[in-house]
Amino acid sequence: MKNFTIKLTAITLVIGIIGWLVFSLFLPQYYFPALPFLLLFLYLVTISIHAYQLNLARKDLGKFPRTIMLVTFIKLILYSTVAIVYIALDKENAIPFVICLMVIYLVFTFVEVRELARVTRSQQK
Repeated sequence: MKNFTIKLTAITLVIGIIGWLVFSLFLPQYYFPALPFLLLFLYLVTISIHAYQLNLARKDLGKFPRTIMLVTFIKLILYSTVAIVYIALDKENAIPFVICLMVIYLVFTFVEVRELARVTRSQQK
């Protein structure tokens, strides 16, 4: 878990710096003030869910795939709800918000899946 937290923290900082550079130098008209909060929210949710999934993998590897599918579905519902609420409250920044949400989600999901695959492979040996 410590290794994953360090990786995710580094990736979050890199995404934050890239986002700041993109929105300050290239696309200032599309900047939306909720970007740091979105990044923090996704970071916290990803760490929480990853900790839960690691716990499940340690307890019962047989139930792990089914539970992963359910957790992923719940996570998608949560992120979709956040997106809908944000879009309803701030229609002006809807497109940059959705694009940033998708990019951050994809990056975090890739890192999380890679880490879970590594952990489950090592447990099966």
